[in-house]
Amino acid sequence: MRSSGFCSAFDAESLVEFSAHSSWKSYDRGTEIATQGEPSDRVGVIARGLVKVVMLTERGEEHLLQILRSGQLVGIPGSETSGFAVETATDADICWMPRPIWERFLRERPQHFRACLVTMTQQLEELQLSVVKMRGRSTLERVALWLLQQLPQRSGEAAPVIRIELTRRDLASLLDMTVETLCRSLRRLDEKGAIDLITPDCAEIVDLGTLRLLAGDDAVPPRPSSVSARPAEERQFWQDWSDRPAGNDHHAVAGSGPARKGRATPTTH
Repeated sequence: MRSSGFCSAFDAESLVEFSAHSSWKSYDRGTEIATQGEPSDRVGVIARGLVKVVMLTERGEEHLLQILRSGQLVGIPGSETSGFAVETATDADICWMPRPIWERFLRERPQHFRACLVTMTQQLEELQLSVVKMRGRSTLERVALWLLQQLPQRSGEAAPVIRIELTRRDLASLLDMTVETLCRSLRRLDEKGAIDLITPDCAEIVDLGTLRLLAGDDAVPPRPSSVSARPAEERQFWQDWSDRPAGNDHHAVAGSGPARKGRATPTTH
């Protein structure tokens, strides 16, 4: 948790003191940890996993606004009411501190105040940039852009592999489309040679230039592609997968589909 985000600015003494006044809790995927409109008596720092910020409308619609990661803050400091619902998007660990103690830390320790300000500013900027970048793009472009955003900033891999940790339902909501449209878009990116969808939750970036072009970023021309037309049985596999009901989206289908030469299903740790 210290390597990035809120706690990364702390020295050893501050980290020990912060830990002494906070509590650690683990959550399973899909656990609600803050209810929209309810009192919020604590602030949390994500230590592991992904957390989603959700807006529930009066009509009962649910809109996934943002995914928070390790080192980011859960709960708005200075606000005693939760403006959004907050749920775990994966299994997650969160370090919680009661709001009165949190506010005292910020008053007494400028280091904590600066860290809180920087972290909250970064989270707001991420949300704002996401809205701007997704606006005006087609569904295919939005999926391609999201995949690009998941790439490590410094990756020496010739064909990096992205593990899609979000369920299809959550990812579709984040990108403002239906699950069926998301599946079709991933299949189209696969067919165009930009990615190799090894399993439904694991994508290998085969041609970064093509992926950027399909994301609406033509600054980098695509490399010549030698991808040939897929055989009929493979096209049927992707059609069957894209039509799979959203109720199965918690499960990856490892080993599904036709085997591809020279491709190994990645292992996760």
